[in-house]
Parts: sequence; C-alpha cells; structure tokens
Amino acid sequence: MFEKLTSPQNQYIKRMRSLSTRKGREKTNLMPVEGVRFVAEALDAARRGITSIDAVFCEEGFEESIEAELVQAMAAVGARTFSCPSVLFKTLVDTETPQGIAAAVAKPTFPQPTFAEEDLYLVVDRVQDPGNLGTMIRTAAAAGANAIFCLKGTVDPYNPKVLRATMGSIFRVPVKFTPDAKNLVRALRRANCQLVAADIAGHQYHFEADYTNSTAIIVGNEGQGIQPALLEAADLRVQIPLAQKVESLNAAVACGILLYEVVRFRRTSGQ
Repeated sequence: MFEKLTSPQNQYIKRMRSLSTRKGREKTNLMPVEGVRFVAEALDAARRGITSIDAVFCEEGFEESIEAELVQAMAAVGARTFSCPSVLFKTLVDTETPQGIAAAVAKPTFPQPTFAEEDLYLVVDRVQDPGNLGTMIRTAAAAGANAIFCLKGTVDPYNPKVLRATMGSIFRVPVKFTPDAKNLVRALRRANCQLVAADIAGHQYHFEADYTNSTAIIVGNEGQGIQPALLEAADLRVQIPLAQKVESLNAAVACGILLYEVVRFRRTSGQ
C-alpha cells in the first residue's frame, strides 16, 4: 500500500516541503499535518467532506506499526501513501522528534456562517504567537463557537505550530481569514450580534455582562490589545479581574475565560 520514495525531487515530496512556508500553503491550498492523532483527525474530516488528503508520508518502518483502522481510513478516502527513509522524512516535518507519519491536507472548508441568533463567534485581532492562536482555536471549538474570524496581522492559522496547538480542532470549527475589520463589524451588526471586547480598562467585569443573544468575543494582540477602531466599535468592553500588580493575562487564557463565561451564562440561564 505504501509506495517507496527515495528522491527529494519527487513532486509529492517537494509539495509537502513547500508547506513549511505561507507562500507554499497559499499556492497549493494545502497544510501540513503531523502525528498519528492529527492524521487520524484529518482522515475523519476527509470522510466527512471537510477536507481531502493530497498524500500521507510514513518514515520507513513506521508503516508496519500503524493500526489497521488508520490504514483502512486512508484507503477509504483514496489517499496516496508513501514510505520514505528517515533522512528524507525528517525534511518533511516541523518537529524535532516526529512520530513517523505526516500528511499534506487540503485546508478545511465549511459553509459560510449564517449569523443566527444565540451564535457564538471569536474575533482574533493580530494575535501573533502560533501557540496562542492554536490554543484559541482549540478552545473555541470546545466551547461550541460557530466560527473564528482572524483579522489582518494575525498569524497564519495554517502555520505548522498553530496547527499542532489546535490538536485537530482546525477540522471542527470554521476559521476565516478576514482582512477588513470594518466589513466584519458591519456583517455582525446586521445579524444583531453584540461585540464584546476583552479590555483591561473595560467598563464591567466579564461575569457581569449579558450573553443571551448572538455574541462575538474579540481578543487582541498580546502586547497592544485590540486595535482602537475595533475597540471603539464594540458594544461592551469587559475586563477580567486581576490581582494587584498583575498587568495582563495570556491572550489564549483570556480567550478561554471569556468564551466559557458565555457557555456558563447560557447554561445557567436555561438557554
């Protein structure tokens, strides 16, 4: 089942290696996935029609230890599968100690958000740390968010480090790159969605707000916060209480607190 590859000039090898750069990902519309669990998530997403698999690569010898269920999943979605020597395989992955399997996967596609009542959205404004964004995507998926909007200046959601931090959640919630913040605000306002900004100088604590209706939580850049125009457009500015001399929270932590406050509010209010 696994075709052996030995040449770094093979078209699949070259395409997979190009995915380490944003230019390569944008040109091919593919993203790199590493590790048994993440590849399994990608195969499941391909079965559901959310993505497709360009190629799966195994480090030579590793294919013998792959569970039959995973092999069957590869066959079910028609994935091209390759085995290559360790020296070549390590040029395809981003991690220093790879698990022995990786894949080139199409960026997931979801239906356009409908902006319905009681929806929950996350707006990410210029968050630049890959680990933060990946954790935010994972948290938003767990909280049941309907979509994530990444504004201009935010790290590429398909960056390998972002993808690893999502732990497969990139296949569970739509992530939309939205370069124009004004257009996004207009779309949310047309849908009667309240914009709630995380702001250290917020007018109220996050647990004092009403999240009954459709809500978009806005989280800003790690050092600069939310851009002034977007902050001005927010319906509510909420702060998370901090102990004395503590200046701020990690962006991903703040995101989790705010998203789960919406979840808590709606569950305790009977929604």
